[in-house]
Amino acid sequence: MSRWLLLLLLTLLAGCAGMAKVGPGEVTVRDSLAVTLDGAWNQYAIGLTRKSEVWTLDGLPLDRLVFFVGIADGEALAELGQRKDRQIPKFRAGMQAHEVVEMYEVFATHDGSSFQRLKLAPAPFAGGDGFRFEFSRVRKGDELDMRGIGYGAIRAGKLYLLIFEAASSHYYARNVGRFEAVVQSVRIRG
Repeated sequence: MSRWLLLLLLTLLAGCAGMAKVGPGEVTVRDSLAVTLDGAWNQYAIGLTRKSEVWTLDGLPLDRLVFFVGIADGEALAELGQRKDRQIPKFRAGMQAHEVVEMYEVFATHDGSSFQRLKLAPAPFAGGDGFRFEFSRVRKGDELDMRGIGYGAIRAGKLYLLIFEAASSHYYARNVGRFEAVVQSVRIRG
């Protein structure tokens, strides 16, 4: 029961961070991406950087969609200010797909969580060539088994990366189709 109480508390605290409904219809993400939503998502004002945005359907402890939009050469997905010993590698415009996934893995495990890449393959994304990967992760804080999927592409030297992660017990299977619909609608602006 204490785990559920913790999840409820985290959900309530996340609500304090600032939440707004987005969708249905066309939504612009960080002035650089346009997506079309068939239903509403919850957008939280806790972006990791000025080039990221976080959405959820059922609450951040249970699922999340993270947009990393237009990450330029030399920029990181996020800064870990308190962890000088383990910073996220900086993006390089010449990175291959597996290097981007490795960079995301460092981000996803900075707190001691475990990460296992399950698949990586080329895939269409945002009207061009991209890549798709699947992973599993066990969060250190609550030992919740998570399952995730990501799509990415490098366009004009900038990284565009969408990551969906949800509790593997129920929420991943229930919501992954909605994430795939978002991915299919992505258009890079400008």
